[in-house]
Amino acid sequence: MSNKSKSRKKRLNPNLKWGIALFVEIVVLVVMTIAYISFWLGSKYEQNVQHMEIDRDELAINEGANEAQKGYKTIALFGVDARDTSLGAGNRSDAIMIASINNDTKEVRIVSVYRDTLLEIEDGSGITAKVNAAYAYGGPELAVKTLNANLDLEITEFITVNWHALTLAIDELGGVTVGVEENELAALNMCIAEQLNTVGGYSDGVFETGNLRLNGTQATAYARIRSTDQGDITRTERQREVLQAMIKEALKSDMKTINSMLDVVFPNILTSISKDEMSDMISDMFDYKIVATTGFPFTYSIPMHETKGSIVVATDLEMNVSALHYFLFGTENYVPTQSVIDSSVKIEEETWQTDQPIDYTTIPGR
Repeated sequence: MSNKSKSRKKRLNPNLKWGIALFVEIVVLVVMTIAYISFWLGSKYEQNVQHMEIDRDELAINEGANEAQKGYKTIALFGVDARDTSLGAGNRSDAIMIASINNDTKEVRIVSVYRDTLLEIEDGSGITAKVNAAYAYGGPELAVKTLNANLDLEITEFITVNWHALTLAIDELGGVTVGVEENELAALNMCIAEQLNTVGGYSDGVFETGNLRLNGTQATAYARIRSTDQGDITRTERQREVLQAMIKEALKSDMKTINSMLDVVFPNILTSISKDEMSDMISDMFDYKIVATTGFPFTYSIPMHETKGSIVVATDLEMNVSALHYFLFGTENYVPTQSVIDSSVKIEEETWQTDQPIDYTTIPGR
């Protein structure tokens, strides 16, 4: 090597060493930060979250169900209207949502299953009932099995929260903004009064309309309104609106706010998701994007059943399941399994409701 080359190498070395040192410091800092957050999250999770294992081999996943689901994580979300801290069997799931997460794109689609939808309960009895009864009869495992069996889904995880968790989380986020209409005001204030009478605390009422900033009690009451428009159909729209508003606030919050929110929410959660899975999901939080929400069934009637009261009947279930797979997974012309077809025939024979065609152009996000 020439003296000139040696001299040039010596002149470059200080900068090269500085660059390597800076790079190493950045890598170490990132690793330490990830390790700290993982420990911090894991500690909170283990100390506060109620965890429930479910047997994935016993979740009534129909043989031959849509293969397109393999590219998605499908999670059931339950909101129970418990007046205490209980989260398991014995509580009816007044909010039932199914979230499909595209593993590649991180796109999220959410569908609300109307709580009064008549389905066959997957407990071996062969009975049909409102779908929210499955949770009361056998907790989240029976609820998941019932959704899987009737809708050809492969749900293997669930998250259950109570309404108290929703209130606390929204307050920690500083409130959420939703659109309140004139015909909702009376019912909204009745729900606020009921909540305060049940769980205590204090909140003002809501006396104006438009896009309003609501506190936890007000927003939870808004999500529970059932006495306007189309009853539970419209209520699920409000629930999804509140959920999306919460996600919007969380994504622009600092870690101190998220930390405070987890402190109050974690004790009010029951889930099958492990600590590591939860950590992975939270680390991907900023990559997720909700691209569409809707309600199920897409076509329905609301007859008065002799013994079951007012029910929501899919007209018919087979066609609605095909449309559901189009919404969740983008599968065109999906043919449901024989199990779903049998349930569809059983419900039709019980209710005598006529089929209605589904307008696929109205399915959001497709």
